[in-house]
Amino acid sequence: MLTGLALALAFSAGTPEIAAPEVPLATWEELCARPSRWAGKTVHLRIQYQNPVADWNPYLTRFSSSRYVAVQSWADEQIPWIKTEYETPVVRLFILRDSSCAWAFQSARKGDRFEVTIVVREVFLALPWAEITEVVPLQERIGEGTVIHAGRAVELMKKQAWKLAELEIDQAITIRLPERARAELLRMKAQC
Repeated sequence: MLTGLALALAFSAGTPEIAAPEVPLATWEELCARPSRWAGKTVHLRIQYQNPVADWNPYLTRFSSSRYVAVQSWADEQIPWIKTEYETPVVRLFILRDSSCAWAFQSARKGDRFEVTIVVREVFLALPWAEITEVVPLQERIGEGTVIHAGRAVELMKKQAWKLAELEIDQAITIRLPERARAELLRMKAQC
């Protein structure tokens, strides 16, 4: 770590010793487990877009609907073929209304995946309230077909129809599937 004098010398000498701090990749689960730890910090987060949020209560936060738009998404760790998880996307993030990040979500379709850079601006109701500052679209996604076939497989596994469940899982696995979802489907297949 450079002291103030060394820092001044490094800048005046033009040496490339100073690198920007690396922004960590976190999960929504990690952020929610200890939200105060992340307050004021910048992190990368992978999400799967569900839809824009039309109306919300900003409570005592800075996130008023006059200045911000909000998006609801599934966390990377959520398994959308589990009905309760599909019906409750847990990630809500905010974007300055006139920013390029807001524009990026205007054409987003349900199921599109993004790696977003967020700053946890507030902790309220034991949740991180974060602002998106950068958006990068991801190629991988959990498509509707995967959700349908994997959901059928779950139901067939409950009935112990192992061979039929395995066939549904084979249909659910696609080329552009995120690694976490692929691993879960392979775990289910091994169980069959």
